Amino acid sequence: MSSAQKTKNRWLIAASAVGLHISIGSIYAYSAWKMPLENAFGWSSSDTSTAFSIAIFFLGISAAFLGRFIEKKGASKGGLLAASFFSVGLLGSALACYLQNLYLFFLFFGMVSGIGLGLGYISPVSTLVKWFPDRRGLATGLAIMGFGFGGLVCAKLISTFVPAQDEIVLPADQKTYDYLELQKTAPEEAAKIVSTVPALETYKEQSKLADELHREHKTDTPEYAAAKEIKDGFKSTLVYDKGDITKAFLFLGGIYLLVMVPSALYIAPPPAGYADKFAKGSDPKKAKSAAVAGEMTAKQAVRTPGFYGLWLMLFINVSCGIAVIATAKKMGYEMVRLPEVQAGLLVMGISLFNGLGRIMWASASDFIGRSNTYVAFFAIQIIAFPALAYLTGSPIAFMAVTFIILTCYGGGFAAIPAYISDLFGLKEMPTIHGFILTAWSAAGIVGPSINEYVYKTTGSYSGSLWVFGGAFVVALIISVLMKKEIKRIQNGYAAAETANPTPAKAA
Repeated sequence: MSSAQKTKNRWLIAASAVGLHISIGSIYAYSAWKMPLENAFGWSSSDTSTAFSIAIFFLGISAAFLGRFIEKKGASKGGLLAASFFSVGLLGSALACYLQNLYLFFLFFGMVSGIGLGLGYISPVSTLVKWFPDRRGLATGLAIMGFGFGGLVCAKLISTFVPAQDEIVLPADQKTYDYLELQKTAPEEAAKIVSTVPALETYKEQSKLADELHREHKTDTPEYAAAKEIKDGFKSTLVYDKGDITKAFLFLGGIYLLVMVPSALYIAPPPAGYADKFAKGSDPKKAKSAAVAGEMTAKQAVRTPGFYGLWLMLFINVSCGIAVIATAKKMGYEMVRLPEVQAGLLVMGISLFNGLGRIMWASASDFIGRSNTYVAFFAIQIIAFPALAYLTGSPIAFMAVTFIILTCYGGGFAAIPAYISDLFGLKEMPTIHGFILTAWSAAGIVGPSINEYVYKTTGSYSGSLWVFGGAFVVALIISVLMKKEIKRIQNGYAAAETANPTPAKAA
């Protein structure tokens, strides 16, 4: 170990991990891309959602299959490779937008940047845990908190780089892209389309009035009928410049490259014997928290029930949480009739509490234990999800419960690496972590699909909230059973240590 590495500050190592994660966490701002991409290029909502799903899929797959690469080459090289893939993905997305080629967008934003997401997500975590043997939950919470906050930062950058050029009113069934193209090729036909639309201010006033009367249960009045006719018959939409979108992807690709490369270069493992001063310190609590019970290889870990318990807990937590993230604004509008200002606060709050939950719950897990943390997640959400269905008359309470759910969603991601190290040690943690993150790939498809199916079948999100509440009952049972699994694995380590005083490996 070089002297330069010995002098590195563990808090700067943590800051470097945050730099990587806050960059790739920009994926959580993807909803800010949807309207510009759809209105400027004519891509459907399904098309733009597919690009996001591809990115999440390749995040999980790359994390699973490249974890071994991180173990062999180190976190720094993994971070540099992540920076390369992620930035090239964004730069390629700019080319796709310039050429207006959807499939090229799938390739670069979905697959290439998705691989960068997976590499960047797992690269710093195991190294950071080694720098914080006394506070493994805090360490992973710091890094993964950055991923949660990345969406807030990127959403602001997108709104700066891609400002709306205009806001117009169109008939409700008129596609914005088609109208804008008609303006260029057949201006007379375009003029006919908007000849009967109300002025923008009139449309907004009547839409607001319809929502207010609906909340006040005055839906049988002529005033409500007139306002609802305008609200349902027309829509307001934003106009974006195609060049701005292309430039935004270019700028973001460059910005994140400048953040990720220095962050990756600074990350390095601690000196040999670094953890000894914590494990052998005078504080018994610190020594206990720093100790790793034993080590397993990835092959050994996947043969244990504990591995599948972690996978299922993450899968259920993410499936239900990501469904709320994907539909929270629409859910709030349809179920609670949130006014525009509160709807904006809901979207901002989702990113904020997603990030806060990561550091809060991960830090708490150092004190109450990882298994108790997950029991708390699921016990809270068994109540919280069905509660949303009953809070349609209270916008503030609806938002507050949604934010609580998002802290549990973020916390589930942040506490899982420390949980892995508790059970299986640090030796092959990147590979094991990558395997477990395939739960994220699956959940990104299953959760929103269930939500959409229930909505199409019943016309409401209330039914899916009960389904998710029931899923958390299963998750709670698994989390309780995991307590027994932890004892079983730890007893195995102790037996191996007794039989062989050299560092034990679980069979």
